[in-house]
Amino acid sequence: MRRSVIKAALLLLLMSAIASAASVRNQILLMEASENIRLESQKVVKNYLYYYNNPRKAHFKEMALRGLADLDKQFRLIAKTTKDEDSKDVLAFLDYSKEKMEEVLKDPFNKDNPALMLDYSEILLEGAESIGNDIEYVPSEEEKKLMKLKELSFLIAQMTKYYVAIIVEGSGINYAEMLEESIKKMEKSLSLVDNYGYSDENLAHLNELKKDWKVLKKFYLSYKEIKVPNIVLLASSRVKSDAHVLELYHSKNL
Repeated sequence: MRRSVIKAALLLLLMSAIASAASVRNQILLMEASENIRLESQKVVKNYLYYYNNPRKAHFKEMALRGLADLDKQFRLIAKTTKDEDSKDVLAFLDYSKEKMEEVLKDPFNKDNPALMLDYSEILLEGAESIGNDIEYVPSEEEKKLMKLKELSFLIAQMTKYYVAIIVEGSGINYAEMLEESIKKMEKSLSLVDNYGYSDENLAHLNELKKDWKVLKKFYLSYKEIKVPNIVLLASSRVKSDAHVLELYHSKNL
């Protein structure tokens, strides 16, 4: 009898541990999906605006379409993983916005479409952050560092989106103010990364990142005097590449 009780207790403990591990995995999946949606919400519209500004560069349209396909993948993952009803309601609005973005790409050069795409981008961003805020999982210190590096990639896409919006969008919305606010966030994030205590090798990568960011920031802030979207795209790619090196370092430490 005693052995049966012990076996039953051990079985319950095992089942509880398995359920707890599954819950943690689901929380991590939701966190990663919300981060991916945040990033794609900026990249899709950035690529669309580049295409709108220069229709000969059709590869920007293709990148935007691939981004929408990735958004659909993230939506499906969240729908499969979450049990939170509020998150499911938010997801419905995100899916609707994605469908509207797909419609825009079928008629990309309508003069009203840049403003619409920028609006949908903000809806996706707001929704992703809402879902992310409902996640109970508390990341480790190393995960927090990785998330901060990923935040740099998000901000680069966002700043470039606003920069091109200044060039192509004439609705009167102050995208310059939004750009400057994102620049402040980038500076703050970089100051935090600066305190991570890297090895000499990674410190060299960080210094390269800061040097390239200084150049990119100058182009962003010169939008009144000179508009150079192609140079900004190249410069932003360099900064993103610099950040990715440090992302990989933190990924390996998890």
